[in-house]
Amino acid sequence: MNKIFAFSIASILLCGSLASCTVETYSGTSSRSAQQFNIEVTPYTEAQQQATEAPKAQEAATTAAAPENKAPEQKAPEITAPQTTQAPAPQESSVPAEYVTAAKSIMVNLNDLDMIDGGAVSTGGDVIDDGMYRYSNVTDPRFGSLSDVQTYVESKVCGDLLYKYSEIYSGDVPMFKEFDSGLCYLQGGRGCGYNFKGEPSISNITGGSFTFSVPVDYFGDTQTFVIDAVNDGGLWKACSLTRQ
Repeated sequence: MNKIFAFSIASILLCGSLASCTVETYSGTSSRSAQQFNIEVTPYTEAQQQATEAPKAQEAATTAAAPENKAPEQKAPEITAPQTTQAPAPQESSVPAEYVTAAKSIMVNLNDLDMIDGGAVSTGGDVIDDGMYRYSNVTDPRFGSLSDVQTYVESKVCGDLLYKYSEIYSGDVPMFKEFDSGLCYLQGGRGCGYNFKGEPSISNITGGSFTFSVPVDYFGDTQTFVIDAVNDGGLWKACSLTRQ
């Protein structure tokens, strides 16, 4: 009986002390609030609130006073003027000048012969009928006889090209032919001449011969002529011509 009484007294004293306790408010979403347990919630006193907010204010002031961490300032990259490379001086051609001169002279001669073969000869006077062909007297000062024509052609070409252009003064229907009235020329105009479109490119030099190539406008189509030249008795002549 005494134990039961003592336990009752202790319980009364414990409840009295709990009635004066202060419990912080839980701001969560749990339903287990202070009211469920009939616990009196005492609000903060002004002094307690100031004591709680003071450290926060001090921390905010310290943060505001602290220097901002700024990224180091970057300098704009320096612009350097591009270095100019001086173009190398043009190298002198390894081809002796005499071969270039000879090639150009051959080009002129070939064009001249092809023009003669095609009708570029001045004529006049009487017209002579020779079967199916008609000839006129030659008035071109370069040619006074058939021998002059032959010498002229042979001074410019040799080899295969001499065979080609020998039709100018020989064969069944030569371009030049002698009659009682003198040297005559076959009438009729034909396409002729070489329209060279560039400089000759020299190769295969062997002292007394060389090869050169040159572009040509051949009836509107650009082709390359490859010409073999030889020194014949001190004269540079074309001896063969191929088209590429």
